[in-house]
Amino acid sequence: MNKLFYLLISLLLMLTIILFNSTFFGNNSYSKKQLLINENNNLVIQNNDLKNKNDILEFEINNAQKSDDHVENFAREKLNLSYPNEEFISFKEEDKDNE
Repeated sequence: MNKLFYLLISLLLMLTIILFNSTFFGNNSYSKKQLLINENNNLVIQNNDLKNKNDILEFEINNAQKSDDHVENFAREKLNLSYPNEEFISFKEEDKDNE
């Protein structure tokens, strides 16, 4: 009976050590969980930024489909296109931080 008791205690102690090792240093440890949470938060932020850009693009597409003025404005501003007898003047924005 005494040997059986010590055997069970040592077996439970080894099992406890293995479980603690797995919990704190294994593949599913707390530190890896925190890294995955941080990575997930970064991906959520990137996803929200992409959703905002997508909404802007959708707005521009809808405007371009509904209005010829928008297409002309886009061609003039973004593509630097103008009529043959017209001069295109562009202003360069300066950084205010350099002042």
